[in-house]
Amino acid sequence: MIELIRRWRLGKQYGYETLFKNQDTRIKGKPGVILAEMGMPERYEFEFYKNYMLHVFNYSLPSFIRKIVLADKGIALVNPKNPLAQEAFRPDQLVDCKGSHTNHEGVPYVECDVAWRPPRSTKNPWDHGHFIYQAEGKSGAPDVCEKTGAKVAGWYYGMLIPEKKVAWRHQLCMVYHESVAELKKNFPHAEFCLAHYMDTSSMRKSVERLLALGCGTIIYQCFSNPVYSDFEDYAYSLPLIHHLVNSRAKVVCADQLGSQSAMRKAYLHMVKDQLAVLPEDASIFIILSAHGHPFKRETYDMRAPEYRDPLTESVRRILNARAGRCDLTWSYDEFADPYWDPKNRRTETLEAYRYAIKNGYDYVIEFPTESPAESTDLMIFHAMKKFIAFSDYDRDDPVQYTDWEQPLVRTYHEGKTTGIYAGCPVGPYRRHVVAAVVNSIAGLLDRDQSWISSELSIVFGVSSTTQIE
Repeated sequence: MIELIRRWRLGKQYGYETLFKNQDTRIKGKPGVILAEMGMPERYEFEFYKNYMLHVFNYSLPSFIRKIVLADKGIALVNPKNPLAQEAFRPDQLVDCKGSHTNHEGVPYVECDVAWRPPRSTKNPWDHGHFIYQAEGKSGAPDVCEKTGAKVAGWYYGMLIPEKKVAWRHQLCMVYHESVAELKKNFPHAEFCLAHYMDTSSMRKSVERLLALGCGTIIYQCFSNPVYSDFEDYAYSLPLIHHLVNSRAKVVCADQLGSQSAMRKAYLHMVKDQLAVLPEDASIFIILSAHGHPFKRETYDMRAPEYRDPLTESVRRILNARAGRCDLTWSYDEFADPYWDPKNRRTETLEAYRYAIKNGYDYVIEFPTESPAESTDLMIFHAMKKFIAFSDYDRDDPVQYTDWEQPLVRTYHEGKTTGIYAGCPVGPYRRHVVAAVVNSIAGLLDRDQSWISSELSIVFGVSSTTQIE
């Protein structure tokens, strides 16, 4: 009874308080390490987007509302030429969540009997309606998941991503393989697995593999989230790992990468490189952007300063060394707009761009600090929310990204201000992310950490006196 009361009192923070905060991090027996990331596939897969949407609603809605929101009433359809429509219209084409324009008999959906379904909230500018095709019965997935899948399949991959591939999984696989290669040099007895935390089967396979290899301790780390949250980590993936292990081994959760100085160095390196090619006396406004969340109580808000405060101080030192007018701000790509944040308690990234333009800065440069790889969110969904600050941005323009060993840099203009989206710490900046993973895991595998700095200096070609601050 006492534990039930404690669980009720802590709510979503229960995982942080009971599974992470005071955990015993001593290794027992052979160590196995699961390095996990979200798992966004290169090519479109509805299953990924469905799983993510189901998690959103399962996490945020009470069960009696969830049943209504997650109803399956047929096959949800979207017009890829007008995917964000909030009012009924006559479509010239329709696509489903699998990317198909036809029903099971090969008849185009636009020639079938379909009905319009308005968005649940017209006040939310990013909620959109959809069409529903019911002649073949239920589809097997909630309509709200299918309409998102149809939008991604038909609009994102169908029209906005020319290569039909997204870099996320590839870029994070590089981080994983380079991190494991380095860790294996010093801990050859340890076993490693790559898992996708939004895919329960992937997590289960990793757990079972490590147990089969005789691991007595399983170390879990999400290396795609620099700041851990209840939504994705403490109240989701960490309890899932404990459930899958089921007391067959000890579970240890490695800390967030944002608490490692190497993770911050990735962005400081990027800041220096961006500033190096600009006139010394140019006025510059830096935006350090985050994803954002809608929750009133989130452990993320408590832990984010561990990452942000030292990063902010270091960026300010870089800016203060310049001759021109410089400043910076933190911003949120999502959940900081008037709909989600009517009291304007947080700075929206769009608002930050507009501030720089209004105040006549020569350059405004954004660094997305919570994503070590490019995703459909950053490339498209977040982009259309913030780049509208620039008149030469068009959300229907394809996003070309072919060299995944370089950040996706995007440049726009408004008045005298040049806006630069600096991209993610990939390619030449990946070594810092790898160093953050290695230092974090090594700190658990070996309490004597004296080897870490010298070993990484050799591997990554950074002398012991060189600091990217």
